[in-house]
Amino acid sequence: MNLIAKLLLNSLYGKFGMKVENTTTDIFNLNSEEGKKAQRDLLDTAGESIIDFIELGDNKYIFIRNILSDIFNEDSYHGSDVNIAIASTITAGARVYMSAFKNQSAYNLYYSDTDSIVIDKPLNPRLVGNKLGQLKLEHTISKAVFLAPKVYGLVDVDGNETIKIKGISNEVTSNINITDLKSLLKQDSSKVFNQQKWFKNLVRGDISISDVLYNLKVTSNKRRCVYVEGIFNSTEPFNYDELNNSKNN
Repeated sequence: MNLIAKLLLNSLYGKFGMKVENTTTDIFNLNSEEGKKAQRDLLDTAGESIIDFIELGDNKYIFIRNILSDIFNEDSYHGSDVNIAIASTITAGARVYMSAFKNQSAYNLYYSDTDSIVIDKPLNPRLVGNKLGQLKLEHTISKAVFLAPKVYGLVDVDGNETIKIKGISNEVTSNINITDLKSLLKQDSSKVFNQQKWFKNLVRGDISISDVLYNLKVTSNKRRCVYVEGIFNSTEPFNYDELNNSKNN
C-alpha cells in the first residue's frame, strides 16, 4: 500500500503535465501478404499523420505517426486531463516547501537535491518521520565529500560508506572510495574512468557496446564553484548580467 500510494503521488502531477501529442511506431514485414496489407491500411488511414519511415534490412519498414490530441474525446474514460498550471503549481509548491529547509540560518547546508538536504544539526523532531510532508532521516554522517549534483560520498557514524556518482556504472563506482573523491576537491584535479555503454542505431537496427571515458571532477552548471586556497569550498549563484554578457560574447 505504501508503494502504491507513493506511485500515485509521484505520478498524479505528471498526468496533468503530459503532452497531448505523441508518436507510435509500427513495423511491417513486406515479405508477407499480411504485412503488405497492414502497410496499405496504415497509409490509407493515417495519411498526413505519418511523419517518417526508415528501412530496416531488405524488407522491413518502420512508420512513425503522430497520435494527435483528438484521440482524447468525451467518450474516453480518462480524457486528456491536461492542465499545465496544476502540474506547475504542484512542483513549485514542493520547491517552496524545500526552500524553507534550505534557507534556514539555524544550521549550515552542505548539500541539497530535489527532495533532500544535508545539514550539520538535527531538525526539529516534528519535521522528521513517515507522515506526509515529513522528512526521512537516512544517514547520520561523520564525514562526507560533495563534488556535484548527485556526485558524492559519505561515511555514517557506524562506519558505513556510501558512494553516489550519476552516469557511472555500479561496477566502476564499487572501485571508488571517499578518499578518491576527497582528492578531487583540489582545483583543476580530475579522475578519468573507462566504462562500457550501450548504443542503439535505428537505421542499422542494432545495438553496440563501446568503451567510453568519464571525467570525474568538481562541476556545476547552475552555480559557480568557489575555491579557498585551491580547495573546493562551496558554490554561489551566477550573476544574471555575467551570464548575459557571456552569451552575447
